Amino acid sequence: MANKFIHKIIRSKRIISLIIVWALIILGVTLRGFKADIYPTDNNDDGLFYAWAGISFWDNPLRPITHSIFDNNNPALVWRSQFRDFIPLERFGLKLVEPWLDHPPLGAAIIGLPARLLGYRGFEPIPQMIVRLPALIASIFTLFLTYLLGKKLFGEKVGRLSLLFLATVPYYVISQRQSFLENILTPVVLAALIFLHESKLLPALILAFFCGWIKVPGFAVPLMIAVWLLQKKQLKAAMAFVGTGILSVVTYLIYGFAADRNAFLFILTNQADRGAFVNSVFDAITKPHFYGGFNDGWYVLGFIFSFLMLTKFKKESFKFFNWFLSMWLLLLFLIAGRYNNSPWYWFPLIPFFSISLGYFANLLLKKHHLFLVLPFWLLGLTGFDLLKINLNPNYLRLATIFFFIPFGLNLKKITVWLTRLLLIALVCLNIYVILRYPTIHCREEECLAPTKIILNYE
Repeated sequence: MANKFIHKIIRSKRIISLIIVWALIILGVTLRGFKADIYPTDNNDDGLFYAWAGISFWDNPLRPITHSIFDNNNPALVWRSQFRDFIPLERFGLKLVEPWLDHPPLGAAIIGLPARLLGYRGFEPIPQMIVRLPALIASIFTLFLTYLLGKKLFGEKVGRLSLLFLATVPYYVISQRQSFLENILTPVVLAALIFLHESKLLPALILAFFCGWIKVPGFAVPLMIAVWLLQKKQLKAAMAFVGTGILSVVTYLIYGFAADRNAFLFILTNQADRGAFVNSVFDAITKPHFYGGFNDGWYVLGFIFSFLMLTKFKKESFKFFNWFLSMWLLLLFLIAGRYNNSPWYWFPLIPFFSISLGYFANLLLKKHHLFLVLPFWLLGLTGFDLLKINLNPNYLRLATIFFFIPFGLNLKKITVWLTRLLLIALVCLNIYVILRYPTIHCREEECLAPTKIILNYE
């Protein structure tokens, strides 16, 4: 009887945990889909160009055609046009190339698939929600896999808190609305890491092979895993990932040469000229944006806590987490460019930031210490600024003083509730920011939207 009772309790806890997890995933996806076609938008949205490339890929895999940023002396260029280039808001450029080889084809093929199945063809307007549908679907996997990785490495509570932050932090939510290749790549990398952690090497090998076919930085994933396995003295497994990485690169080169040798070599040369800059990480941390600034303190807090995670390297779970966090940071340092002008390069790090936030939030809920709660207070309130809500400085000073007095006096019973109330309030503020920001942004700036034409037949 006692065993049956214990099993029932365990089962009920698992069911409750499962309900919480899927409620958070549904919340995260709902927030990502809310007004996803309104913000962020831009005339030169890469998502539309990837959709066109994907549509043409399904028609002829060796002849994808779409817009390219590499138009000067490009042997694959077939048409060039710039519309109102002197008006930043209204400018629209198309430099069509065939075959389009700016990136590996798999990510674009995934992005273009829903539009093609719905009957759209290249170079016609596609509703933004259809363009962004693959990213929204991919975000479901990213949300679940982030929870799973956080849970496997640091426990159930950290996994759920990681999922909570990934689901509700404004920058994380808005970034995963966009059909950039990084948002397709991220869940594939996470799945490969989870299989690796569970020592299921075959699915990890398969997923690692396809990472590079989504976007070029993904070719580094098999090497990251191989070096990790070498550190664990698993030579045979490491060589399998080295071989997988080589095979992935070689098959991609074969694809490029089969499509168009000259155009492929031209693109490889131009991509390699982007360079590495010592201020790339600094710009990424200090200049969060989409199309225009988006000063979300949680974005910076994610960076800070991730760097703090790097100081923990004794336990195996931290070694695993920090190895792949470090490798992505180094990779982005080499390829991200100057001025953070391609912020989507950093999107694969967002699950790592979320897990770091989850780990330290869980620590805060256990310890209720001033040093742990302070970063959340200092950087978690920026939602008010995003909403253009000007808090009275005197009230803000008083609120700060009265909030931290119990922590200074070590009044444990009060600090327990204050930390919980603060985290709940910050999450609610983040949700409100996501729901209100598009309206506020478009009220102050001229957002891109079609002009309604009303015909009166009376």
